[in-house]
Amino acid sequence: MKVTNMPTMARSNAFTNWQQSVGQRAAQEPPHNEHEKMLQRSDNIGSVKIPRVKVVLPQAATTILAVISVLSVLTFAKSVAMPVVLALILYLVLRPVMTIFHRWHLPPVVGATICLFVIIGAFAAAMMNLTGPIKDWIANAPEYLNQIEMKLSGVEKQIEDMEQASAKIKEIAKPDEADEPVPVAIQQPKLFPGVEIVSNSGGLVAGTVITLGLLFFLLVYGHTTISNLIAGFEITSSKAKAKDLIEDLQHGMSLYLFTVTVINVSLGIITGLAMYLLGLPNAFLVGVMAALFNFIPFLGAWTGTAIVFFIAILQPFSIGYACVFPAVYFGLTSLEGQFVTPFLLGRSMSLNPLIVFLFLAIWGWMWGIGGVFLAVPILAVLKIIADYFPSMRLFSQAMKC
Repeated sequence: MKVTNMPTMARSNAFTNWQQSVGQRAAQEPPHNEHEKMLQRSDNIGSVKIPRVKVVLPQAATTILAVISVLSVLTFAKSVAMPVVLALILYLVLRPVMTIFHRWHLPPVVGATICLFVIIGAFAAAMMNLTGPIKDWIANAPEYLNQIEMKLSGVEKQIEDMEQASAKIKEIAKPDEADEPVPVAIQQPKLFPGVEIVSNSGGLVAGTVITLGLLFFLLVYGHTTISNLIAGFEITSSKAKAKDLIEDLQHGMSLYLFTVTVINVSLGIITGLAMYLLGLPNAFLVGVMAALFNFIPFLGAWTGTAIVFFIAILQPFSIGYACVFPAVYFGLTSLEGQFVTPFLLGRSMSLNPLIVFLFLAIWGWMWGIGGVFLAVPILAVLKIIADYFPSMRLFSQAMKC
């Protein structure tokens, strides 16, 4: 007779029931981590489990795609985006002036109106003084070209000799061939030559209206709008952080842009005075050019120097004395860039020349000459934001000189 151990069988059955209950509860409970989620989503092939791997896009790739998308939109919306950015930059430049008006207890509408009248008046005065010299240059362009040819006849003669020698070598090396038919191109006349000019001027007028209109409302309601946006944050820490960021951005950019504007205007006055004392005609035009070109790092100084050289060589000066004018121009711009601006702004707003050149190329490609002028202010804004956020520390370090 077979004897069965009843307590042992009871314990075995109880253990089996406990395993089944634990398995049922585990099947009903949600997974606690990513590993359990992958195991639940796994496919069974025989006795081997192959998990479905979840591919996560890296954060750097997401950031790059976001930047490309923003740049594409800004390029497509150039006619609207560029006036808006220009108005924002002018608002930051004029913030110290509006602060002074506030201390004088002037209403914001009055202060904004004064700022706009000053801007429009300065632009109109500059255009009135520049229109005459520009028309003179266009009308006398053939005569100026003849003068350049006479002064540079020696260099031109060498170039012609080289071209003739090159042409003779090509004729000797080229085999005899039959005369090829001359292609005939039929050019359709334009319906109305002024249509393109009217179209371009219409876009310029629209951009000017957008810039001045937005600038006026920013000067009047900008401070109130920013305060309302900050008050909309529910979390106190986020509200304080946003307030600090906006204050730092306004203060830093206002100081930077206002200082750079004063430096460039002063450079234009000094350069124009120096050209006048040296005897260069249209010295006022050269001074305005120096002030505007100085907003463009590197390229502005080189371009201005070349233009001054061609202006000087057209005058009844010797070649040696004509070289004095571009040398003085380049010397003044170099003195300003190497000593004056670093002394007034300090090292906090110094920018990496490589990053500056890349920004000039990118924004010039996107927005043309307007993008070239706005590239450095945009870079300065990004630098202040990058200094504020730890997640952008790598970009901030790359922009440092």
